[in-house]
Amino acid sequence: MCGAPIYEYHHMVPYATQKEHAAENITLLCANHHSESTSGLLSPEQVAQADREPCNRQRGVSSPYGLHFTGHAIECVIGGNAFFSQIHDGANSTVAIPISVDDTDLLWFRIDRSGGLFLNANVFDTNNLPTLIIRENALAYRTSTWDIQFERRMLAIREAARTILFEIEFVPPDKVIIHRARLLCNGIEILVRKSHVFIVNSGQLLVANRVGNALIGLQLGRNDRQLGGAFTCNPEVLSRYNMPAKEARQRERQALQNMGNMLELLGVSLDPETL
Repeated sequence: MCGAPIYEYHHMVPYATQKEHAAENITLLCANHHSESTSGLLSPEQVAQADREPCNRQRGVSSPYGLHFTGHAIECVIGGNAFFSQIHDGANSTVAIPISVDDTDLLWFRIDRSGGLFLNANVFDTNNLPTLIIRENALAYRTSTWDIQFERRMLAIREAARTILFEIEFVPPDKVIIHRARLLCNGIEILVRKSHVFIVNSGQLLVANRVGNALIGLQLGRNDRQLGGAFTCNPEVLSRYNMPAKEARQRERQALQNMGNMLELLGVSLDPETL
């Protein structure tokens, strides 16, 4: 009814009357509308009408959902690599950009002078179209995405069956964890596993790093803003073609093999997805 990205399942004909979980009798309502429906403040006819013409299907995007972040420092863990920041910008806000491609920030944070922490993100699909947008803690996603699951603190976006495009855990008040992702932007592909980050185009592998007070954690491609990054790659040697999934996986496995015993010395257990 309202397009909220967090919802509950609701039996349009009450389960007490029709004791079965039939798909055609189940709709999705936010917690508030679910409570109003079960208490009689929304009629069955109103709910049925909304089920026939869902809010998000009409608009093509979900309603924003506010995330609750506060603090004076930022921690972002991406594939087992931790990024911290207390750097201030010209407006005296604390800022951090864990990942940027061609001056397009895929993930960034801002803390204002009152201690309000704001998360921002851009997640693109293979056609370079936005799938998930987070602006100043307000989350919205494109409803044409294959599947989106938002449960407890975990948000997972799948581009096909058993194929995760982006999986992020929100840990208020000041931490986010990207467990898995396939980050795409302008022909660049970054694979995030629970144990590491692999940049397909350059063959770079990031494992168990801890970076403090770098304005940008991973900086790839153009950098017209001239912002310093903890990890970078020469734009001139960064290939831009979309590599087939099988070839990308082979590159990743070769990079992991090249690390040899270093992974064991670091105490890193490889994500089973890479084995």
